[in-house]
Amino acid sequence: MASPMFPPQTPGYAESIMSVATATPTAAGFTGPPPGAGVDMYKVHPTNGVYFGPYLRYVNMDVEKGVWLGSIMIVTDAPQPPTIHIHQSMDLSPNPRQLMPRSIYTHQRWQFYKYDVDLQMADATERWTYAVTSHLGCTRYEFVVAGRAETGWRFVAHSGNDFAASTSQNERSKLGGLGFMWKDVLQKNVECGGFHVQLGLGDQIYGDRLWKEVPLLKQWLATPGKENRKNASWTARHEEDVTHAYFHFYTSHFDQPFLREAFAQIPHICQIDDHDIFDGYGSYPDYMQNSQVVKNIGRIAVDMYLLFQHHTTLEILRNVSHDLDLFTITGQGWHFVKFLGPAVVVVGVDVRSERTQNRVLAGPTYQGLFPKVAMLPPSVQHCIWMVSVPLIYPRLDTMESLANTFATGKKAVNAGYNVLGKVTSSVAGIVGGKEVVASGFNQVKKAVGKSGLMGNVVNQFGDLDIGEILKDMWTHDTKDLERTYLIRTLQGIAHQKGIRMTFLSGDVNAAGAGLVHDPSHPSDHKTMYQIITSPIVAAPAAHYILKMLHSNKTYYVPPNGQRSAGDTVLTDTKEDMMEIFHTDASGSPRELKKLMGRRNYVAVVAYDPEAIPGTQYAAAATLGNNGLSKLSLAVDFVVQGDGAFTAPTKYGPVIVPHLEYGR
Repeated sequence: MASPMFPPQTPGYAESIMSVATATPTAAGFTGPPPGAGVDMYKVHPTNGVYFGPYLRYVNMDVEKGVWLGSIMIVTDAPQPPTIHIHQSMDLSPNPRQLMPRSIYTHQRWQFYKYDVDLQMADATERWTYAVTSHLGCTRYEFVVAGRAETGWRFVAHSGNDFAASTSQNERSKLGGLGFMWKDVLQKNVECGGFHVQLGLGDQIYGDRLWKEVPLLKQWLATPGKENRKNASWTARHEEDVTHAYFHFYTSHFDQPFLREAFAQIPHICQIDDHDIFDGYGSYPDYMQNSQVVKNIGRIAVDMYLLFQHHTTLEILRNVSHDLDLFTITGQGWHFVKFLGPAVVVVGVDVRSERTQNRVLAGPTYQGLFPKVAMLPPSVQHCIWMVSVPLIYPRLDTMESLANTFATGKKAVNAGYNVLGKVTSSVAGIVGGKEVVASGFNQVKKAVGKSGLMGNVVNQFGDLDIGEILKDMWTHDTKDLERTYLIRTLQGIAHQKGIRMTFLSGDVNAAGAGLVHDPSHPSDHKTMYQIITSPIVAAPAAHYILKMLHSNKTYYVPPNGQRSAGDTVLTDTKEDMMEIFHTDASGSPRELKKLMGRRNYVAVVAYDPEAIPGTQYAAAATLGNNGLSKLSLAVDFVVQGDGAFTAPTKYGPVIVPHLEYGR
């Protein structure tokens, strides 16, 4: 395989997230009285009084043997772990199989118990029931397992699964609270006969709040001087307080009504994004990103992400010799390749752990990932890339210009954005100067999925502005060559293997669908779709920011090693956002048809259009004895309506067609 067209520097293992900073008894550079312990702030108590969970996770399937692999995790402080029995729902025999608990981690008095699950898959979808029994009683949960040759998997995808710390209680109530869209997911789960899996595209929690809630971190932010903050020690007290903060964020958030039931009944596959650590992690300047405090917060956040979202630890992962589940290439970042039946694969890429201001992934990571996709078995027709931040998205051209204008006048920005309307007459002309001045950068931040830390804390570092935030996007100039390399390489693999490549992303607080394609050959291997679902809980982007994003010029993907030049240099691959939102949830016509600023999630099913005459995707397709059915993906956007009590509206489906081999 050819070497990458950009030369990122790969840190060694000693610099990886596995490195644990040495705890020291003092915090150099801090002044004032010692703050109260963050541990004392959080009262940890599960809803049922005994345990947190169960969290049901999909690991993978053994395609050849027809075995479904998963795990269930429970966190409890009870003297004994709950017992879990599992059986086919229709099997009422008196001796169901008992799953064995394994303690994988201890936090204070809380034990993390993992129950591995392996189920022999039948010829068609079957329903399975597992019962969790503790000293207070028994609770049953049901989920579906696809047939071993079944290709018509049904799944949902979501991101933005928590409110930003800055979202007021009034705004949360107006949106219907945390559980509104999750309640709809559960209803759709019943109506469709059960989703086989759910894909969490990052931001399952919003860890940003620790900067406001953990006293030691608040004191660190108030420490004057970059060097003092960069060199401040990480102490045992920091370790305890930050670990407990993330433990509390996960246990309390995953214990919310409807979300709790969804994570117990729909097997999940999750990936990390910035809010699972904190807002914008990876895109800050070196002096901040490489400080002891930020590096160690990142290490702990990744540890807790692995525990709660993947039921594992770094110690366990170091002793795994296969890549059936998570694997690392450089020692930083954990990725996965998972089968959703014989014909669909999801590739989950950690785009946070190796991120800097100038790259998303290290070169060796690409060189390790691409062969895994290029060597997928012939049965695979669709490869869905779970990439938490979208690759195909309108540029924030106006905001880029604004950031550059302010590059030498940051004090004006930090002093309340009081010159925003004057400097950007083009912006004011689009949306009205008064509204721009009033909401300013806060809405821009929200439009690219940034709110908590970047919206409220970063200016305390003295020199961060909107330009720093835009560097978090794939479409930023600093990521341009890397983005082109990824797109062009996947086009080559698609051409060789006959696999349709699709990007599935969240992060940006708006729903939409885009694609790169060759207009003269609209169905060939150069066509790759981008599905964007965000947010399922967080507050969506404002109307006027979406209006800016709709006014962007056309772009083309350049050849490898060249920079994007908009519509001035035409190539064989054009970027477009699809117009799929013609009417609003209220039924009125929409001016902005490409992006929807409402809370949402997507529902996806693989189907054979030829095998289901007269309908789009009413039934599942299966592999026949004489070869493969040609599968397409149907993607429905489920969007919240007006107010807290209006039923969601469905848009779509967006059809991702199969790729003829060699096209």
